[in-house]
Formats: sequence, structure tokens, C-alpha cells
Amino acid sequence: MAKQTINIGSVPNDGTGSTLREGGDLINDNFNEIYTAIGDGTTLTSGTFLTTTNSETVLNKTINGPDNTLTNIANSSLTNSTLSIIGDDSSAQSISLGGSILFTGGSGITTSISGNEITFATDGSIVTETSSDVLTNKTINAPDNTITNISNSNLSGSAGITNANLANSTVSIVADDSSAQSISLGGSILFTGGSGVTTAISGNEITFSTDGSVVTESSSDVLTNKTINGPDNTLTNIANGSLANSTITLGSDTLNLGDTSTTITGLSLDGTGTIDLTGAGSKARFNFAGFGSLPTAATYEGMFAYDTVGQVPYVADSGGWTRLQTENDSISVHSDVNLTGIADGYILQWSSAQARFNVVASSGSSFTTDKSNTGDGSTTAFTVVASRTVDDVLVFVNGICLTPTDDYTISSTTLTFTTAPAASAEIVFRYLG
Repeated sequence: MAKQTINIGSVPNDGTGSTLREGGDLINDNFNEIYTAIGDGTTLTSGTFLTTTNSETVLNKTINGPDNTLTNIANSSLTNSTLSIIGDDSSAQSISLGGSILFTGGSGITTSISGNEITFATDGSIVTETSSDVLTNKTINAPDNTITNISNSNLSGSAGITNANLANSTVSIVADDSSAQSISLGGSILFTGGSGVTTAISGNEITFSTDGSVVTESSSDVLTNKTINGPDNTLTNIANGSLANSTITLGSDTLNLGDTSTTITGLSLDGTGTIDLTGAGSKARFNFAGFGSLPTAATYEGMFAYDTVGQVPYVADSGGWTRLQTENDSISVHSDVNLTGIADGYILQWSSAQARFNVVASSGSSFTTDKSNTGDGSTTAFTVVASRTVDDVLVFVNGICLTPTDDYTISSTTLTFTTAPAASAEIVFRYLG
């Protein structure tokens, strides 16, 4: 595992670094790897750890040669510090490592050394694979040697090799009917044609020819009472009329082999495949006669279905069929709406305890009118009832309804006109609710 680093973000507390849990997890991963590498996973191994730069005395350790390089080792520190050389005559010599070996040539052989290469050279008295020599009284074992470039003149008469001197001097020919014939080297083979087949030889070429009674790959023939094995042969250009079955039925449509059809009528699809249609104007019916006719919702999650009896649409969910609301549905189809006991004038009121809307009788609305105030041309502040805002007080001056906020404001129990009503102007306050 590579070392894992805690992300400390760009600046303190910028929210981009690792969380405390993530940071702790990274620290644990790093320590687990260290304690496993130089300990038993829980406790570090005691003792001094070696590095590539410190000098230590190592005791009771096994160093794997192929995995390490050992240098400057004295001969006295080695279990075996000598090399033993033994000759074909069983003579032996022990040479210390660092000593020297003398390679001495024998009869017809000289030695030389260049770099790390020792060369043994021969003179003309030794037969090599490239020298030209006449061998006398030698036996050549054919299985252990390959003899090449032997001319016909070397294979006949007193100057050559006779059939009697060959381990195998005949050729065996075996026919399909297991009949066999052994022919001596130098003999002849007669190729005889059979029914409809003739033979001819020109140079080293033997030709087998057929007459019209033999079916060939290129001939046009009428076969009678023959069985042709389909897997072993390729049949081409077979007309539909020559087939026992030349049509295929898909749904309600019967198609001739070779036909092309883009529309299949009355075809039912089943299984776990998918339908991928990108053409415009696609149509499909999902109607079912009653809710009980709908398939298992968990099997067809996401499917749309329409109950033609109850005239209700549904969509399938893993937990069951979910009814879809339409413009013709009452709000009572919602699980959080209870219309029990509803009557004229009732309203819906939310109940947090029941987590639903219930019907309750409306308390109705009341209107109060105050005509006790008259303008004097200078007074802008008038007293109104408490807990009112410009949204629930209508103000009329001489019968003209003023605009809230633009023409007047309300703070606590004081209504302030933007412009003082004229002298003797009738001021009417109408409280809503």
C-alpha cells in the first residue's frame, strides 16, 4: 500500500480537508502497514533495524544470495574457498579462489584466451565438421548422424551402398481397403484408374482424370437417391420450393424464407429482454379488467397500468401498485386528507398530531366599521384597534378607498396618513375579520 496522506485543505477550516474520522482512518492504515512490515501487526519487532547507511554486526541471519549482493568477502570467511578440477584420467587439483588455471593443449589441440573466452583450436590431424577428410575403417551410426548429398552413383554397384546394406530397403503401400504391397527400392509402382477414373504420368507428375460418370466440384450433375450430410457440406442456391419447410410464422404473420418484413402482427414478447423504440407515434395498451387483474407490482416495477373497471390509473412500485390522481378525482384519494363529516361551509385544517388534513366548521368572518373620526386638514395620526396591519384595515376618506402603505401606514395602534385629510372630511375605518 502506498503511504496515505491526510488532506489538510487549502486554509484552516475551509471545509475541503479530510474529516476527523477519515484522517484517523488514514493514520490507522499507515500504522497497520508499518507494524505488519516490521512487527507482528500489533507489536514492533525488538532489536536494531538495518539501513543502507549504518554499520552493524549481524548475527544468526540467513542472507539469500540471489536477492542480495555480497562484496569484499575474504576466502577465510567462506565455507568453501577452493575449486576442485578433475580430468578424464581422474587426476584432480584443488585451486584456491583467486588462484589461476592453466589450460594446456594436447595432440593436435592448442589453447588461447581473449577476455573471458577460452579457445581450443585443432590442426589438420583432427576431423572437424568443416574439414575435408577421407575416413578409413569407420562405422557411421545412421540414427546418430545425418548423411547428405549422396548421389545415385554412390548407391549402386560395388562403389556404392546396396539394398542389402540398408536397414530398410523397401516401401510399403497400403490402400483404403487395407490391402498392402511391399516394393523394393528401385522397383516400380503402377497407378491404375478405376470406374470413371484414368491415370497419366508426365515427368514427375501423376494425373487422375474423371469421365462424366463421376461427380466433381465443378461439374453439373443430377444426383439420385443420395444422402448429403449438411454439417459436412455447404449447400447453395436452394430454392424455397425445394425445401420441406420454406416459411416461418411470427405472431399472426407467415413469412417466406428470404422475405423482409418491418411489421409483425399478433406477436407476444415474454422473458427478461428490453424494448428500445425511438420512433414517433408509438402505441401500446396497458388496460386491465379490474385491480385484481393487475400483475405483481414488484415484478414489473415502473410499469403503467389502467383499471378499466374502476377507471383508475396506477404505476407499479416494489411495494405494490400506486394509484395516480387525475383531474376527476376527489382530494379524498390522498392518504393525508380526511373528509369524514364534511358539510357546507367547512374547511380543511392540518393536524400535526394525525399528520393529515381534517374537515372543521369555519368560524366565519366579521367586519367592524368605525365612523367616529373627522379630518381637520392638519392631523395625520389617528388611533385604531390593536393588532392590526394595513392588510386587514380598509380606510375610506369621503367615500374614497385609500391605498394601503402608499396612502397610510399602521404601527401598533396608530394609523398615519401620508397626507392629512381635509377639514370636515369623513374618515371611515373598516376592520376585516
